[in-house]
Amino acid sequence: MTLPEWFAGSSEEAGFLRLVLDHVSDCLVAVDTAGTIVLINEPYCRLLGGEADDFLGRHITDVVGPQTRLHFVARGIGTHVGYPLEVRGHKLVTKQVPVHRDGKIIGAVGLALFSDYDALKKTYSRISKAELALPQRPRAWQSKFSLDDIIGTGELMDSYRDAIKMAAAYELPVMICGETGAGKELAAHALHAMSDRRTGPFVWINCASIPSELIEAELFGYEGGAFTGARSQGKPGKFELAAGGVLFLDEIGDMPLALQGSLLRVLQMNELVRVGGTNPVSVDLGIVCATNKHLLELVRMGRFREDLYHRLNVLPINVPPLRDRNDIPYLAERLLARIAGRLEKPTPNLTTQDRKLLLGYAWPGNVRELENALTRMIVTGTLSVSFIDRSSTPAQPDPTTPLKYRLRSQTDAEVRAALKQTQGNRSRAAELLGISRAHLYRLLKEPRFE
Repeated sequence: MTLPEWFAGSSEEAGFLRLVLDHVSDCLVAVDTAGTIVLINEPYCRLLGGEADDFLGRHITDVVGPQTRLHFVARGIGTHVGYPLEVRGHKLVTKQVPVHRDGKIIGAVGLALFSDYDALKKTYSRISKAELALPQRPRAWQSKFSLDDIIGTGELMDSYRDAIKMAAAYELPVMICGETGAGKELAAHALHAMSDRRTGPFVWINCASIPSELIEAELFGYEGGAFTGARSQGKPGKFELAAGGVLFLDEIGDMPLALQGSLLRVLQMNELVRVGGTNPVSVDLGIVCATNKHLLELVRMGRFREDLYHRLNVLPINVPPLRDRNDIPYLAERLLARIAGRLEKPTPNLTTQDRKLLLGYAWPGNVRELENALTRMIVTGTLSVSFIDRSSTPAQPDPTTPLKYRLRSQTDAEVRAALKQTQGNRSRAAELLGISRAHLYRLLKEPRFE
């Protein structure tokens, strides 16, 4: 029996429990695994200014506010004791814990430990800090967001969420494509939270942020003494850590070409060999990748394996860029409430001029840029965006320029971009460009680079 079924039942036990909870002086609310309120006691209703029927069946964030973590707790993401929460101007100190039945989480309960900070101070004065300290359990690899956290309305966003639902229903590789800041990682978290592997780990690695000489050991692990500086007992890689769950390979387009063959073998054979190891290790996991690059173009350039591309691109998900969405004001209002709650600031209202700015700006940084703009608005009181001065950007080559000079200009731009991305590391830059180090050195000896 699920949590809402038990509370809604007509048994004497359920009725007695509801009666008892209404006589508890502190506020109490219970939600199911979807974050929907299934029980709320009379003191909490009085604080919220309504009746129980006004709140039952609604999502906890819509009633209490975006700062609550109870819907995450109901999905097994953490437990919060002494968590500060402001509800309708009342400052509460709460306890938010999951509810288990037969070893499975069926919901969560939030209880106000103190109705105000003065009561907390009085209690704290009687107890030492050591007695109040709570042991912190190590945080396991886990998804932190669900499909409910993907905010948006309209046909475009409905289609996007449907694509995530479909991909989560199958044990197949998923490729998430989208521009920087559009929310690719959020989609990966939501996919894991919906899949049959949601009780397993959600392990992530950014292929662009780890030096090429270390990424193999990070992915596949290594045996003790495999290389200088290696732990004597060895170390499992991200594939092994993700066993039973999902491995999220972010920025897959930046994976070194030499390593792509090893990744393909793991996908085909479900086994790997640690660096310095001799025995294969079996792995059972789901694979989700993300990229902001055009992988087919990288395939044509020889910088991404075609067989690996087809192996990964089974269920593609395209994250819509913010400029293509017509629900930006709605999204901004929801984000404003969430950010204001996190900063413990009042939520500002969007003016007509603000809405025009939101709809008229192209948002090259997508949702991430929007969040930054809204954060500044909460702090400064004014919504503003950083328009790029297009006159200061390098001019594009004139199409009437001879082809060999246009090709040289494009080559120079790519070389400089690769060196900037690798912070001047020429070996890594050559690998990123898909050329030999000798070829790169010859290019750099040209007078235009001196």
